[in-house]
Amino acid sequence: MRALIVEDDDFTRFLLVRTVSSLGAEVVVDAPSAAAAMPLAEQHRPDLALLDLDLGGGPNGIDVAHALRKRLPAIALVMLSTYQDPRLIGSPRDLPVGLIYLSKRSIANAELLTGAIETALAAPCKERKAPQGLKASTAGRALSDNQIEVMRLVAEGCSNAEIARRRSLTEPAVAKAVARLAKQLGLDPGPSGNLRVLITQAYFELVGQSTVPRG
Repeated sequence: MRALIVEDDDFTRFLLVRTVSSLGAEVVVDAPSAAAAMPLAEQHRPDLALLDLDLGGGPNGIDVAHALRKRLPAIALVMLSTYQDPRLIGSPRDLPVGLIYLSKRSIANAELLTGAIETALAAPCKERKAPQGLKASTAGRALSDNQIEVMRLVAEGCSNAEIARRRSLTEPAVAKAVARLAKQLGLDPGPSGNLRVLITQAYFELVGQSTVPRG
């Protein structure tokens, strides 16, 4: 089995290469970005791709997954991420059919990672459910697509007016959406709290960051 790994963090990529190799696969490509990976993918034609969701600037893991599936229709796809829900990255594209989505914590669990790889290889292009335990945490999945997008924009620091412009909504509609989102998340700022700060904190918890980046 030939494997391709795309991960922008050098240490995590090293761990993935070591873990996948220990499972008996030959890692024919390990790259930090889509630009570095795609030409090599066409050259080596791997059977399996393990992809990071957030690759920094440029195409994200969802983009890479679709590009790989277009060029190599039978390739098995496994995505690892700190994001509890892939929609949190703000991509307009759905995950390709058959892709297995895992928490990056699974890198240290050889049994879980093996199960994900075997499931992806078994029927990478067919609709099917992954075995229990293979999915990433789905705390964010209780939220609708619209709520996920509003949450992401609030975390980016967008005002209600800016969110209304981007989402083609009225400001009162955005205010109601933010209130419903807070209720869905169980957030109560109290009389002196800041609701937008709480929503931002909740967002970064869902993307696997314990603190809100500064600057």
